[in-house]
Amino acid sequence: LSSVDECSWYNVTCTSGVVTGLWLDEYSLIGTIPPEISRLVQLDFISFRRNCLYGTIPSEMGQLSTLTYLRLQENALSGTVPDSIFGLSALEILYLQYQYNNDWTCTRSSGETVNVYFSEGDATNGMNLGLIGKILDDNLANLTSLRDIRVGYNQFSGVSEDRFHVS
Repeated sequence: LSSVDECSWYNVTCTSGVVTGLWLDEYSLIGTIPPEISRLVQLDFISFRRNCLYGTIPSEMGQLSTLTYLRLQENALSGTVPDSIFGLSALEILYLQYQYNNDWTCTRSSGETVNVYFSEGDATNGMNLGLIGKILDDNLANLTSLRDIRVGYNQFSGVSEDRFHVS
């Protein structure tokens, strides 16, 4: 993703010089998740909890075949979960809850404050509605390793509490 050795970055985990994990919780990250994240082909876990990420989950994340842990809760993501995510057969943990109706803020390096209660952190865009669509449908059967899924505080349909912890 850059000319700098990513293994030297804080809270980036590497094995034999290859990035295997991103643990960037509460870093005031502002913006979208870049589709180029799929270039980190050995990622085992991603945790971007409680930042100011907005936009959609890139479908390219479905190319991360070794991913076991995907923790994106408490951001401002919107749209549907890409079908490609349901092809991640190694995925054990999927946390997507609290994408809307949040009232925390992140501060840009310029000092500007972004509030994720609003779409893309901008009050002129209206309220963020979170993730939408049907989450627990036939695609879920492909996630054979899934142990825990948390999807509350979104606009999902088809949520079943019988098999998974849904909060």
